[in-house]
Amino acid sequence: MRLDVALTPTLLADFSGRVCIVVDVLRASSTIVTMLERGAQEVLLAPAIEEARRLHQELPRYLLCGEKGGVPPPGFDYGNSPSEFGALDLKGQRVILCTSNGTRAILAAADAPLVLVGCLLNATAVASAALDEATTRALDIAIVCAGEEGGSAFAAEDALGAGAIVDAIVDPSRHWPTALQLTDETGAALEYYRAQRGREATALQETTHGRDLLALGFGQDLALCAQRDELAAVPRLQRGEKGRLVLRAYSSGSSG
Repeated sequence: MRLDVALTPTLLADFSGRVCIVVDVLRASSTIVTMLERGAQEVLLAPAIEEARRLHQELPRYLLCGEKGGVPPPGFDYGNSPSEFGALDLKGQRVILCTSNGTRAILAAADAPLVLVGCLLNATAVASAALDEATTRALDIAIVCAGEEGGSAFAAEDALGAGAIVDAIVDPSRHWPTALQLTDETGAALEYYRAQRGREATALQETTHGRDLLALGFGQDLALCAQRDELAAVPRLQRGEKGRLVLRAYSSGSSG
């Protein structure tokens, strides 16, 4: 089984034959995992703010959430803050979400046989789900970093998250029933994560986006996003009503 890391979405030309794990540590992946952990029924993805507003007019009972420039656009119910959602009871809630990079990266991977969402918070849980599915379906695994500037630029925080997931996948104590072939990019992400292990919060603060979020007052989000394996939810991309792309909590053998 080949295990690849694409350090930006543009570096993975072909999504076929792979279980894809999309990573946007700061903050879309961390937010989505937190939403589902807190009981959200589904997260409907919007590629742009205007589309999110249009969807909310059609679906007014959905929470309208997201960010532009790191902060909630006018009229949105909530932004893209995992620490904020972590304090809410979202049981049964449905959410519309639009972010600068993460939601676009997830939508870009939609043609893959299976798309999951990962971050530090659910690194081992998403690694386990991806390996189970890839082994059962005879697929490879690709971890896709959302990056910056609409997916065209490298983001160190996503490499850190990807490395944490790789670390969980290659953990020899878990005795995964398959041989793994790591690409050079995969090895680099793994080594970067292991070099930063124990100082993940500082590493996030040192990234370009981390500094921007600190300036906006989101230091609590950085501290939360740096925690590994705090949550068990694994978001899975599926087709919802009218064929819309939504994220729901993964369960083994679920369809769609």
